[in-house]
Amino acid sequence: MFTIAPVYAIWLACFITALNVVLSKMATPYITSAVFLLLACALATVCFAIYFRGSGEMKKMLRRDVWPKALGMGTFGTALPMTVFMVALNYTTPVNAAIMNQFEIIYSLILAAILLKERPSLTQLGGSALIILGVIMLVAKAGTSLQAKGDLLIIGCLWMYQVSHIFAKKLPSDLSPQFIAAARAAFAMPALAILVICLAIWQPGGLLLNNTSSLWIILITSAVLNYFIGNSFWYQAIRNMDLSKATAIILSYPVITCILSIIAGQDTFSVYKVTGMVLALGGAYIVTGSAKNNK
Repeated sequence: MFTIAPVYAIWLACFITALNVVLSKMATPYITSAVFLLLACALATVCFAIYFRGSGEMKKMLRRDVWPKALGMGTFGTALPMTVFMVALNYTTPVNAAIMNQFEIIYSLILAAILLKERPSLTQLGGSALIILGVIMLVAKAGTSLQAKGDLLIIGCLWMYQVSHIFAKKLPSDLSPQFIAAARAAFAMPALAILVICLAIWQPGGLLLNNTSSLWIILITSAVLNYFIGNSFWYQAIRNMDLSKATAIILSYPVITCILSIIAGQDTFSVYKVTGMVLALGGAYIVTGSAKNNK
């Protein structure tokens, strides 16, 4: 199922990532973020269990050299940031959310400077400035509205993905891309379960779950497409092609999100959005290209 050329895998992952932002926005009126993600990860884990049936792959999650790192990856790569991301989508649009995600590259440079003592080049600083400028344009346009609150929530949680990458890199090299995707979904559930329990205790009315057919269609689609297929294709790609090239392709997903979001009626065309997108994506490509050249 996942044995396709890496370049096809990364483009499929890119489209699925873009689509999932739109699906997440569609789910927000029906269900609390943590509940949605807990159910999506549980469904994805079931899909992986079926996919690995009889191979013994799922038993590797109990290995002492796997589960602590997988727990860190799932917690900081899915559970916490995606919960904040979905909460933010209650206030902002899918296009803004996708563009704000480009700010993760800034965190990457900052952490590299702090942890690895790597000094960013002038080219990287220039690209970072473009990303920041594009983000500032959108936040400034939103002003003091709730949309600005959603945008800032996303910016504030992106550092968690970088922590997740650190845990993922420390996983043993004998693990398949599909196993890593499975571990990310499975080990996101403990933190998500804690979040749901805390909400149920401290905000009994805060758990939203409208049992409608629309919700279940969105939930199943997101679980299967994003957390099962999309993540598998992502890890399949980065394990078998140049990481900077894979990153450059995946960075283009806001453009696809923009098209899908407008078609779904979740967003409208705006010169500010297009300009902010061009600046942020341009800066992201410059930083990615610079990192590749430095390598």
